[in-house]
Amino acid sequence: MNTELLPLNDPRSLDATVVGTKAAGLAALRDAGFNVPDAFAVPVAVADDWPDDPVPEPMRQAVAQACEALGPRLAVRSSATWEDGTTSAHAGATATVLDVRGVDATLEAVRHCLSASAQAQRSLHERGGVAIVLQRLVAADHSGVAFTADPISGERDVVRLAATEGLGEALVQGEVVGSDVTLRGDTIDGDLATLPAEDARSVADVARRIEAAFGRPQDIEWAVADGVVHVLQARPITVLPVEPRLPEGNNWQKDVAHYPEPLTPFGYSLMAACGEQIRGVFDEMGLLVRGLEEEFVGGEVYSRVLPAMGSANSSAKPPPAPILGVAARLVPVMRKRTAAARAAIDGRFREGWVDQWHATDRAEMAGRAERLGAVDLAALDDADLLGHADECLRLAQRGQQIHFRLVMPLAQRLYRLHSLVADELGWEDTAIAAMFAGHSPATRAADDAMADLRGRVRSHAGAVAALEADPAQPIDVLARFDEGLAAEVAAWIDEHGWAMVNYDAGVPVLAERPTMITQLLLNEPESTDFDGADAAADEARRALPAGRRAEFDEALQQAREIYAVREDNTIVVGDRPFALLRRWMLTAADRLVARGTIPTASDAAYLTVDELRAAIGGDTAELTERVVRRRGEEAWVRATPGPLYIGNQGSPPDTSRLPAPLREVNEPVLWVIGHEYPPPVETPDEADVLIAGVGASAGVAEGRVRIIRGYEEMGRIQQGDVLVCQVTSPSWAPLFPLVAAVVADGGGALSHAAIASREHGVPAVLGTANGTSTLRDGQRVRIDGTRGLVYDAA
Repeated sequence: MNTELLPLNDPRSLDATVVGTKAAGLAALRDAGFNVPDAFAVPVAVADDWPDDPVPEPMRQAVAQACEALGPRLAVRSSATWEDGTTSAHAGATATVLDVRGVDATLEAVRHCLSASAQAQRSLHERGGVAIVLQRLVAADHSGVAFTADPISGERDVVRLAATEGLGEALVQGEVVGSDVTLRGDTIDGDLATLPAEDARSVADVARRIEAAFGRPQDIEWAVADGVVHVLQARPITVLPVEPRLPEGNNWQKDVAHYPEPLTPFGYSLMAACGEQIRGVFDEMGLLVRGLEEEFVGGEVYSRVLPAMGSANSSAKPPPAPILGVAARLVPVMRKRTAAARAAIDGRFREGWVDQWHATDRAEMAGRAERLGAVDLAALDDADLLGHADECLRLAQRGQQIHFRLVMPLAQRLYRLHSLVADELGWEDTAIAAMFAGHSPATRAADDAMADLRGRVRSHAGAVAALEADPAQPIDVLARFDEGLAAEVAAWIDEHGWAMVNYDAGVPVLAERPTMITQLLLNEPESTDFDGADAAADEARRALPAGRRAEFDEALQQAREIYAVREDNTIVVGDRPFALLRRWMLTAADRLVARGTIPTASDAAYLTVDELRAAIGGDTAELTERVVRRRGEEAWVRATPGPLYIGNQGSPPDTSRLPAPLREVNEPVLWVIGHEYPPPVETPDEADVLIAGVGASAGVAEGRVRIIRGYEEMGRIQQGDVLVCQVTSPSWAPLFPLVAAVVADGGGALSHAAIASREHGVPAVLGTANGTSTLRDGQRVRIDGTRGLVYDAA
């Protein structure tokens, strides 16, 4: 076997394809005259064949010789060919082990770095190899990082520097704060802590010289020992924040209800491609709006209503109810809306679209998705791959048309039941919503299917321990015990693991996170009792006047039926078509990376579906520049989120004098919107109450807070946590059996988070507006999902 390790002064160490970008960068720094500690690279070709324990004697001897040459204390670092690229650095994705002493410890550190890097590579969908750097450890007085442009503001001509005493790994991992200063020339602003000012200036001088030598802003890891600056690593800053342009005019509102974190350009482009179908449904219904006008701002989505009559830019008060009522009868566009509403009431939304869903639409959508999902994308030539994208996009557009058509009967039926019970009995939303628990089987389908798999995993002696030891490869691990079980888990992933996260097909889904699949397999959720739903319905029936009980029974039956359809159609017409497009994007990314069109597979998410299609067809102009700019704009909005509102905001119209068909169509829709996106709730002045929101799923539970701010953090959820997030989509449902309760900044009694919580018997408080900013990770809280309160339970 090849056991040759390469010192930094070997010319081959300058080749990133041989030693990875980190090692090649160190060799280039040393070649340029910078003070880089001695190091050896374990080349990609050697690391690819790295043996399991025990390591053969020739390899052990090679490592022993490197250890003897470097000294008693080493830093062992991964050096991947796919990190530190033109468009993305993946800082922190690979592994580093510091203060490694002795040959055995070095061999173990190499194994750890290779394993961690392989897992990161799978999750990032990157292609290439991983090498290892064995580097002399500097006995640092201080160490840290330096940026030759401010990574938060994007400001140039400054050095932003962070430092801590001793080794810098705790600083890089966020475990300590240390010093944080900005240098403009020799002027230092910020907190030096224990870092001497002369050392800060010396580091800044070295950093500026590295930028000058390599022609780009740099992210540098450094150490100072006895006043001497040692360069441990340098990579180009691939993404500097770029301030995006906000929309101009009035009535703009940031859509944090659907998009709590920045969307990728690919994900947004798919949603935008379905806009015409959605506008067509609004016309069919006779709604007072023609649709939404949207602007994509660095990943944040701003929208404003396009009214059927008047200007979207107007912030003037709408006409008084009598005038609006007259206009509805005289103005042609409003008369057309009234006629559409009357036709919808007579023939379409009461029963027609629901019946059509059950009779043909569901089977049509599921069948087309299954056929497209069976295609071997890698085997398609470019023309057929583009044709496949067109078919998937048409399916998504058809799905959005069906989805929004079903909004109308959903609104009508829920509004009817709610009005009856609330008007007659004065019940609150939480009590009414309790009647629906257990009536959305599609929400529970993933966990119901997982329950049998969990039992079978535990029936095999040693399977649980094997999964715990190697959680990143559940299929391979289970195949050692039962190939049939492994195949069924793979089938579960295909069926349930491709649901979109926050409606964004540009970000990884559960199927791409094998460690989370293992977590779900090892979970032991408590059983859910849905008897409370019928008990709540019986209580309402008994309390109603005898003359209204038959009306109640009919309203409840119809509401429960549409309640089940709501989540089922979201999965069938939304998640599955967008999953097909995500798979297409991953295939296109692989093809474009292999051709050198884009630097890394993750760049594909920063291009629109049309741009990716054009790139497959050969139009590759300015792709890298677009990716860099869009990553920079996303970095800006993550660090500096845009305002919630832009311009003056108009008020909604008074619909009380509209013709009956317009009222019957529009009022339930407005009611549903109000219950999905409720106004902020004032926190009551009660002992130990931390925050308040909408009681969306009844019950009381205690647990430790786990704040999940984005899709990349979902793997942090542990069994028994109180999930605190901005908002959830239907794709989060498989995770609900892990949690004790849910708290969300957004959402209301009719939102996806509320439905998923009720279907899993999990108390939920939604619409808090400030849960993620007020609560603390690890804090123990008690959730009252009936009253909508979160208490301190310390």
